[in-house]
Amino acid sequence: MNIVRRLCLIALVATVVPAQAQTFNMGMDKNLPAWNACVLPNCDPGGLGIPTKVVIAETTKWPLDSLELSVTGPAWTNFLAWDKIGATNATYFNSDFWVTIPTAVDPANIQALEYDIFAFNSPYEYMWGSECVSNAFWQIWDELHGQWINTTLACSLSQNVAHHIQWWVHRVDGDTSCDGYPCMWYDMLGVDGVYTQFEIAHPAGPIPAGWSNNSGLNFQLDISGAPEKTATILEYIKTVNFTEIGD
Repeated sequence: MNIVRRLCLIALVATVVPAQAQTFNMGMDKNLPAWNACVLPNCDPGGLGIPTKVVIAETTKWPLDSLELSVTGPAWTNFLAWDKIGATNATYFNSDFWVTIPTAVDPANIQALEYDIFAFNSPYEYMWGSECVSNAFWQIWDELHGQWINTTLACSLSQNVAHHIQWWVHRVDGDTSCDGYPCMWYDMLGVDGVYTQFEIAHPAGPIPAGWSNNSGLNFQLDISGAPEKTATILEYIKTVNFTEIGD
């Protein structure tokens, strides 16, 4: 990143993030027991297919010591991996990690790769969902209406390259200005050192019955409709850092 862009980014972040307590969750990719799989039929990450195999593992070859996420299944199979780090009253959040898609994966078999920040604060569920739709656009999630919304930012993550993904999002205590629910603000996305400021809000939703307050990250892999039978898609994720800012 050149010095002008770096200074502009620092100034931008300083204007949107107040001076508050900060919780740093560093190297989340190293804690394998914390990652859990959500797939049909026992857990619903969306999609239609039931996978025949999922993998959550640490790589022993390039890219060394990365979090390997892999799913094998029929067309339209989704696999979500989640890591809950505990309840929080934070209002500002930042995720920061590196993603590599190996050349062994047929890109035609990838429908989307999803990267989410979540906070469950009863009575609301904040799910700042984002996904890179293959050879299309970055999309963001409207939790209340259960729908993906296109941004104007194109997305095509090349293979065999480590891509640096960063998200900044926030909420406002006491706000219910998005269809009677709190707004989930999508502030800025960084992809390989290029930063796009969105300042777009979509409504949070009601927390599902039986869920407790918590927060953390989701990573999801979605198989496309291209495979006639089964396909395997995977990604390697490294240096997963997550910051929560607030009370």
